[in-house]
Amino acid sequence: MRKAEALGGEIERCKAQRVFVATSKTLHTQTGAISLIATTLGAKCVAIFDGIAEHSKLEGVLSAITAARTVNADLLVGVGGGSIIDGLKIVQLALAENVESIDGLIALSRSRTTRPHQVRQIAIPTTLSGAEVTQAGGGTDAGRGVKLGFMNPWLVPRAVIYDPALGALTPEWLWLSSAIRGVDHCCEGYLAKNVTPLYEAGLLHGLSLFAKSLRRTRLVPGDPFARSESQMASYLACTNSSRAGSGASHGIGYILGGRYGLHHGHSSCVMLPHVLRWNETTTAQRQKQLSLAMGRPNMSAGDAVAELIADLGLPARVRDVGIKEDQLPTIAEEAAKHPVVLSNPRPITSPADVLQILHAAW
Repeated sequence: MRKAEALGGEIERCKAQRVFVATSKTLHTQTGAISLIATTLGAKCVAIFDGIAEHSKLEGVLSAITAARTVNADLLVGVGGGSIIDGLKIVQLALAENVESIDGLIALSRSRTTRPHQVRQIAIPTTLSGAEVTQAGGGTDAGRGVKLGFMNPWLVPRAVIYDPALGALTPEWLWLSSAIRGVDHCCEGYLAKNVTPLYEAGLLHGLSLFAKSLRRTRLVPGDPFARSESQMASYLACTNSSRAGSGASHGIGYILGGRYGLHHGHSSCVMLPHVLRWNETTTAQRQKQLSLAMGRPNMSAGDAVAELIADLGLPARVRDVGIKEDQLPTIAEEAAKHPVVLSNPRPITSPADVLQILHAAW
Protein backbone atom coordinates (compact mmCIF):
# COMPACT_ATOMS: atom_id res chain seq x y z
CA MET A 1 0.00 0.00 0.00
CA ARG A 2 1.16 3.54 -0.75
CA LYS A 3 1.27 4.65 2.87
CA ALA A 4 3.87 1.98 3.70
CA GLU A 5 6.08 3.00 0.79
CA ALA A 6 5.74 6.71 1.61
CA LEU A 7 6.43 6.11 5.29
CA GLY A 8 9.54 4.10 4.51
CA GLY A 9 10.83 6.95 2.37
CA GLU A 10 10.15 9.57 5.04
CA ILE A 11 11.89 7.50 7.71
CA GLU A 12 14.94 7.18 5.49
CA ARG A 13 14.90 10.94 4.97
CA CYS A 14 14.73 11.48 8.74
CA LYS A 15 17.54 8.96 9.29
CA ALA A 16 15.45 7.49 12.12
CA GLN A 17 16.47 4.19 13.70
CA ARG A 18 14.01 3.74 16.58
CA VAL A 19 10.41 4.38 15.51
CA PHE A 20 7.55 4.49 18.02
CA VAL A 21 4.16 3.85 16.39
CA ALA A 22 0.97 4.98 18.16
CA THR A 23 -2.43 3.93 16.88
CA SER A 24 -5.94 3.00 18.00
CA LYS A 25 -6.85 -0.39 19.42
CA THR A 26 -9.26 -0.92 16.52
CA LEU A 27 -6.64 -0.34 13.82
CA HIS A 28 -4.11 -2.41 15.76
CA THR A 29 -6.29 -5.44 16.47
CA GLN A 30 -8.95 -5.47 13.75
CA THR A 31 -7.09 -4.49 10.57
CA GLY A 32 -3.83 -5.41 8.90
CA ALA A 33 -2.74 -1.79 8.46
CA ILE A 34 -0.42 -1.64 11.46
CA SER A 35 1.13 -5.03 10.71
CA LEU A 36 1.93 -3.77 7.22
CA ILE A 37 3.60 -0.68 8.67
CA ALA A 38 5.55 -2.76 11.18
CA THR A 39 6.71 -5.10 8.40
CA THR A 40 7.82 -2.13 6.32
CA LEU A 41 9.80 -0.68 9.23
CA GLY A 42 11.33 -3.99 10.25
CA ALA A 43 13.80 -3.68 13.12
CA LYS A 44 13.34 0.09 13.16
CA CYS A 45 9.88 -0.36 14.72
CA VAL A 46 10.71 -0.50 18.42
CA ALA A 47 7.15 -0.25 19.78
CA ILE A 48 3.48 -0.23 18.79
CA PHE A 49 1.32 1.59 21.35
CA ASP A 50 -2.50 1.60 21.35
CA GLY A 51 -3.29 3.10 24.73
CA ILE A 52 -4.15 6.70 23.82
CA ALA A 53 -7.91 7.06 24.31
CA GLU A 54 -10.40 9.40 22.66
CA HIS A 55 -9.84 13.07 23.51
CA SER A 56 -6.18 12.23 24.28
CA LYS A 57 -6.81 11.62 27.97
CA LEU A 58 -3.66 12.46 29.87
CA GLU A 59 -3.40 9.10 31.64
CA GLY A 60 -3.00 7.29 28.32
CA VAL A 61 -0.71 9.98 26.98
CA LEU A 62 1.51 9.65 30.06
CA SER A 63 1.75 5.89 29.45
CA ALA A 64 2.79 6.62 25.87
CA ILE A 65 5.44 9.07 27.12
CA THR A 66 6.87 6.40 29.41
CA ALA A 67 6.82 3.79 26.65
CA ALA A 68 8.51 6.09 24.12
CA ARG A 69 11.15 7.09 26.63
CA THR A 70 11.79 3.45 27.60
CA VAL A 71 12.56 2.42 24.01
CA ASN A 72 14.57 5.61 23.38
CA ALA A 73 12.43 6.53 20.36
CA ASP A 74 13.93 8.93 17.84
CA LEU A 75 10.78 9.27 15.72
CA LEU A 76 7.05 9.10 16.49
CA VAL A 77 4.50 7.86 13.96
CA GLY A 78 0.82 8.54 14.62
CA VAL A 79 -1.66 6.36 12.71
CA GLY A 80 -5.23 7.29 13.57
CA GLY A 81 -7.58 10.17 14.23
CA GLY A 82 -7.05 13.47 15.97
CA SER A 83 -6.78 11.89 19.42
CA ILE A 84 -3.78 9.78 18.37
CA ILE A 85 -2.03 12.60 16.53
CA ASP A 86 -2.71 15.15 19.29
CA GLY A 87 -1.64 12.61 21.89
CA LEU A 88 1.71 12.17 20.16
CA LYS A 89 2.14 15.94 20.02
CA ILE A 90 1.95 15.94 23.80
CA VAL A 91 4.35 12.98 23.95
CA GLN A 92 6.79 14.90 21.77
CA LEU A 93 6.54 18.00 23.93
CA ALA A 94 6.92 16.00 27.14
CA LEU A 95 10.02 14.22 25.84
CA ALA A 96 11.57 17.56 24.92
CA GLU A 97 10.73 19.13 28.29
CA ASN A 98 11.47 16.02 30.44
CA VAL A 99 7.94 15.84 31.84
CA GLU A 100 7.04 12.61 33.65
CA SER A 101 3.75 13.22 35.51
CA ILE A 102 0.14 14.35 35.03
CA ASP A 103 0.83 17.48 37.05
CA GLY A 104 3.81 18.16 34.84
CA LEU A 105 1.63 17.81 31.73
CA ILE A 106 -0.95 20.20 33.16
CA ALA A 107 1.79 22.73 33.87
CA LEU A 108 3.18 22.17 30.37
CA SER A 109 -0.18 23.14 28.88
CA ARG A 110 0.17 26.58 30.46
CA SER A 111 3.61 27.22 29.01
CA ARG A 112 4.39 28.31 25.47
CA THR A 113 7.88 27.01 24.76
CA THR A 114 9.35 27.50 21.28
CA ARG A 115 12.57 25.52 21.48
CA PRO A 116 13.18 22.93 18.74
CA HIS A 117 12.46 19.26 19.40
CA GLN A 118 14.82 16.43 18.55
CA VAL A 119 12.03 13.83 18.39
CA ARG A 120 9.26 14.71 15.93
CA GLN A 121 6.12 13.06 14.53
CA ILE A 122 5.05 11.73 11.15
CA ALA A 123 1.24 11.71 10.98
CA ILE A 124 -0.90 9.26 9.00
CA PRO A 125 -4.47 10.47 9.65
CA THR A 126 -7.44 8.13 9.34
CA THR A 127 -10.13 10.77 9.97
CA LEU A 128 -10.79 14.30 8.71
CA SER A 129 -10.25 16.30 11.90
CA GLY A 130 -7.14 18.09 10.55
CA ALA A 131 -5.03 17.66 13.70
CA GLU A 132 -2.09 16.70 11.52
CA VAL A 133 -1.50 20.23 10.20
CA THR A 134 -1.50 22.37 13.33
CA GLN A 135 1.05 23.39 15.96
CA ALA A 136 -1.49 22.81 18.74
CA GLY A 137 -2.53 19.60 20.45
CA GLY A 138 -5.45 18.97 22.75
CA GLY A 139 -5.39 16.68 25.78
CA THR A 140 -8.07 15.98 28.38
CA ASP A 141 -7.59 16.16 32.13
CA ALA A 142 -10.24 13.54 32.83
CA GLY A 143 -10.19 14.18 36.57
CA ARG A 144 -11.43 17.74 36.09
CA GLY A 145 -13.22 17.16 32.81
CA VAL A 146 -11.18 19.90 31.14
CA LYS A 147 -9.69 20.02 27.64
CA LEU A 148 -6.16 21.45 27.71
CA GLY A 149 -4.22 22.98 24.86
CA PHE A 150 -0.53 22.34 24.18
CA MET A 151 1.32 24.67 21.81
CA ASN A 152 4.70 24.73 20.12
CA PRO A 153 5.63 25.48 16.49
CA TRP A 154 7.57 22.20 16.36
CA LEU A 155 4.45 20.17 17.08
CA VAL A 156 3.42 20.38 13.43
CA PRO A 157 4.28 16.88 12.12
CA ARG A 158 7.37 16.90 9.95
CA ALA A 159 5.44 14.92 7.32
CA VAL A 160 1.80 13.96 6.71
CA ILE A 161 0.79 10.92 4.66
CA TYR A 162 -2.78 10.79 3.33
CA ASP A 163 -4.10 7.44 2.11
CA PRO A 164 -7.77 7.11 1.05
CA ALA A 165 -7.51 3.32 1.32
CA LEU A 166 -6.58 3.64 4.99
CA GLY A 167 -9.45 6.09 5.48
CA ALA A 168 -11.82 3.43 4.15
CA LEU A 169 -11.00 1.33 7.25
CA THR A 170 -12.45 4.03 9.51
CA PRO A 171 -16.06 3.44 10.66
CA GLU A 172 -18.47 5.42 8.51
CA TRP A 173 -19.90 7.47 11.39
CA LEU A 174 -16.41 8.53 12.46
CA TRP A 175 -15.18 9.42 8.97
CA LEU A 176 -18.28 11.47 8.17
CA SER A 177 -18.66 13.18 11.55
CA SER A 178 -14.99 14.11 11.67
CA ALA A 179 -15.60 15.69 8.26
CA ILE A 180 -18.30 17.88 9.79
CA ARG A 181 -15.60 19.04 12.16
CA GLY A 182 -13.76 20.08 9.02
CA VAL A 183 -16.89 21.84 7.75
CA ASP A 184 -16.92 23.61 11.12
CA HIS A 185 -13.30 24.71 10.52
CA CYS A 186 -14.31 26.12 7.14
CA CYS A 187 -17.42 27.96 8.33
CA GLU A 188 -16.10 29.39 11.58
CA GLY A 189 -12.69 30.13 10.06
CA TYR A 190 -14.31 32.10 7.23
CA LEU A 191 -16.33 34.16 9.73
CA ALA A 192 -13.43 34.63 12.17
CA LYS A 193 -11.91 38.00 13.00
CA ASN A 194 -8.40 37.14 11.77
CA VAL A 195 -9.40 35.78 8.36
CA THR A 196 -7.54 37.11 5.30
CA PRO A 197 -8.31 36.80 1.56
CA LEU A 198 -5.77 33.98 1.30
CA TYR A 199 -7.39 32.00 4.12
CA GLU A 200 -10.84 32.73 2.67
CA ALA A 201 -9.92 31.11 -0.64
CA GLY A 202 -8.73 27.91 1.02
CA LEU A 203 -11.68 27.72 3.40
CA LEU A 204 -14.31 28.19 0.69
CA HIS A 205 -12.66 25.66 -1.62
CA GLY A 206 -12.38 23.17 1.22
CA LEU A 207 -16.06 23.64 2.05
CA SER A 208 -17.01 23.05 -1.59
CA LEU A 209 -14.95 19.85 -1.70
CA PHE A 210 -16.56 18.60 1.51
CA ALA A 211 -20.11 19.26 0.31
CA LYS A 212 -19.57 17.16 -2.82
CA SER A 213 -17.19 14.44 -1.68
CA LEU A 214 -18.96 13.50 1.55
CA ARG A 215 -22.28 12.87 -0.17
CA ARG A 216 -20.43 10.75 -2.73
CA THR A 217 -18.74 8.72 0.02
CA ARG A 218 -22.08 8.10 1.72
CA LEU A 219 -23.49 6.75 -1.55
CA VAL A 220 -20.35 4.89 -2.70
CA PRO A 221 -18.11 4.16 0.32
CA GLY A 222 -15.47 2.51 -1.85
CA ASP A 223 -14.84 5.54 -4.05
CA PRO A 224 -11.17 6.46 -3.36
CA PHE A 225 -11.40 9.71 -5.30
CA ALA A 226 -14.17 11.04 -3.05
CA ARG A 227 -12.15 10.15 0.05
CA SER A 228 -9.07 11.78 -1.42
CA GLU A 229 -11.05 14.97 -2.08
CA SER A 230 -12.28 14.91 1.53
CA GLN A 231 -8.68 14.62 2.72
CA MET A 232 -7.72 17.63 0.59
CA ALA A 233 -10.68 19.50 2.07
CA SER A 234 -9.57 18.60 5.58
CA TYR A 235 -6.09 19.95 4.87
CA LEU A 236 -7.45 23.21 3.49
CA ALA A 237 -9.94 23.56 6.34
CA CYS A 238 -7.54 23.15 9.23
CA THR A 239 -4.46 24.85 7.82
CA ASN A 240 -6.47 28.00 7.18
CA SER A 241 -8.82 27.98 10.18
CA SER A 242 -5.94 27.42 12.58
CA ARG A 243 -4.63 30.82 11.48
CA ALA A 244 -7.97 32.61 11.05
CA GLY A 245 -9.62 31.47 14.29
CA SER A 246 -12.97 29.93 15.19
CA GLY A 247 -15.98 30.64 17.37
CA ALA A 248 -18.76 29.34 19.58
CA SER A 249 -19.30 26.02 17.83
CA HIS A 250 -15.70 25.01 18.47
CA GLY A 251 -15.65 26.50 21.96
CA ILE A 252 -18.84 24.82 23.14
CA GLY A 253 -17.55 21.63 21.54
CA TYR A 254 -14.47 21.73 23.77
CA ILE A 255 -16.77 21.74 26.80
CA LEU A 256 -18.93 18.93 25.44
CA GLY A 257 -15.85 16.86 24.69
CA GLY A 258 -13.77 17.54 27.80
CA ARG A 259 -16.55 17.27 30.37
CA TYR A 260 -19.04 14.91 28.73
CA GLY A 261 -16.82 12.86 26.41
CA LEU A 262 -18.69 13.84 23.25
CA HIS A 263 -16.82 13.16 20.02
CA HIS A 264 -15.75 16.46 18.42
CA GLY A 265 -17.34 15.53 15.11
CA HIS A 266 -20.69 15.01 16.81
CA SER A 267 -20.37 18.27 18.74
CA SER A 268 -19.95 20.10 15.42
CA CYS A 269 -22.98 18.25 14.00
CA VAL A 270 -25.25 19.40 16.79
CA MET A 271 -23.82 22.89 17.32
CA LEU A 272 -22.62 24.38 14.02
CA PRO A 273 -25.99 24.99 12.27
CA HIS A 274 -27.38 26.71 15.35
CA VAL A 275 -24.29 28.84 15.94
CA LEU A 276 -24.40 29.95 12.29
CA ARG A 277 -28.05 30.94 12.67
CA TRP A 278 -27.32 32.81 15.91
CA ASN A 279 -24.47 34.66 14.18
CA GLU A 280 -26.58 35.73 11.22
CA THR A 281 -27.37 39.13 12.70
CA THR A 282 -23.72 40.16 12.32
CA THR A 283 -22.43 37.89 9.53
CA ALA A 284 -25.38 37.46 7.14
CA GLN A 285 -23.57 38.78 4.07
CA ARG A 286 -20.48 36.66 4.60
CA GLN A 287 -22.58 33.57 5.30
CA LYS A 288 -23.98 33.83 1.76
CA GLN A 289 -20.54 32.85 0.50
CA LEU A 290 -20.66 29.71 2.66
CA SER A 291 -24.02 28.76 1.16
CA LEU A 292 -22.66 29.34 -2.33
CA ALA A 293 -19.62 27.16 -1.65
CA MET A 294 -21.92 24.34 -0.52
CA GLY A 295 -23.93 24.62 -3.72
CA ARG A 296 -26.99 25.98 -1.91
CA PRO A 297 -27.17 29.69 -2.86
CA ASN A 298 -30.86 29.95 -1.94
CA MET A 299 -30.44 28.54 1.57
CA SER A 300 -28.99 30.06 4.71
CA ALA A 301 -25.59 28.66 5.69
CA GLY A 302 -27.07 27.14 8.84
CA ASP A 303 -29.74 25.34 6.83
CA ALA A 304 -27.21 24.20 4.20
CA VAL A 305 -24.98 22.67 6.88
CA ALA A 306 -28.01 21.06 8.55
CA GLU A 307 -29.03 19.56 5.20
CA LEU A 308 -25.54 18.09 4.71
CA ILE A 309 -25.61 16.59 8.21
CA ALA A 310 -29.01 15.03 7.49
CA ASP A 311 -27.84 13.67 4.13
CA LEU A 312 -24.94 11.96 5.90
CA GLY A 313 -27.21 10.38 8.52
CA LEU A 314 -25.51 12.12 11.44
CA PRO A 315 -27.05 13.40 14.70
CA ALA A 316 -28.61 16.85 14.50
CA ARG A 317 -29.71 17.73 18.04
CA VAL A 318 -27.97 17.94 21.40
CA ARG A 319 -30.46 15.48 22.82
CA ASP A 320 -29.43 12.98 20.13
CA VAL A 321 -25.89 12.70 21.55
CA GLY A 322 -26.79 12.05 25.18
CA ILE A 323 -26.72 15.56 26.63
CA LYS A 324 -29.58 16.13 29.09
CA GLU A 325 -31.61 19.33 29.13
CA ASP A 326 -30.82 20.01 32.77
CA GLN A 327 -27.10 20.03 31.90
CA LEU A 328 -27.45 22.97 29.52
CA PRO A 329 -27.13 25.77 32.14
CA THR A 330 -23.88 24.26 33.46
CA ILE A 331 -22.51 23.96 29.91
CA ALA A 332 -23.51 27.58 29.25
CA GLU A 333 -21.80 28.85 32.40
CA GLU A 334 -18.53 27.13 31.51
CA ALA A 335 -18.64 27.93 27.81
CA ALA A 336 -19.30 31.64 28.38
CA LYS A 337 -15.83 31.89 29.97
CA HIS A 338 -13.98 29.95 27.27
CA PRO A 339 -11.61 32.09 25.18
CA VAL A 340 -12.67 30.42 21.92
CA VAL A 341 -16.34 31.13 22.65
CA LEU A 342 -15.40 34.72 23.48
CA SER A 343 -13.82 35.03 20.02
CA ASN A 344 -17.18 34.39 18.34
CA PRO A 345 -17.93 36.95 15.58
CA ARG A 346 -21.21 37.93 17.24
CA PRO A 347 -20.10 38.85 20.75
CA ILE A 348 -21.13 36.45 23.50
CA THR A 349 -21.39 38.45 26.69
CA SER A 350 -23.08 36.11 29.16
CA PRO A 351 -24.12 32.50 29.82
CA ALA A 352 -27.60 33.54 28.67
CA ASP A 353 -26.25 33.98 25.14
CA VAL A 354 -24.78 30.48 25.13
CA LEU A 355 -27.95 29.08 26.65
CA GLN A 356 -29.96 30.60 23.83
CA ILE A 357 -27.83 28.68 21.31
CA LEU A 358 -28.02 25.48 23.35
CA HIS A 359 -31.80 25.64 23.64
CA ALA A 360 -32.03 26.13 19.87
CA ALA A 361 -29.83 23.05 19.46
CA TRP A 362 -31.76 20.99 22.00
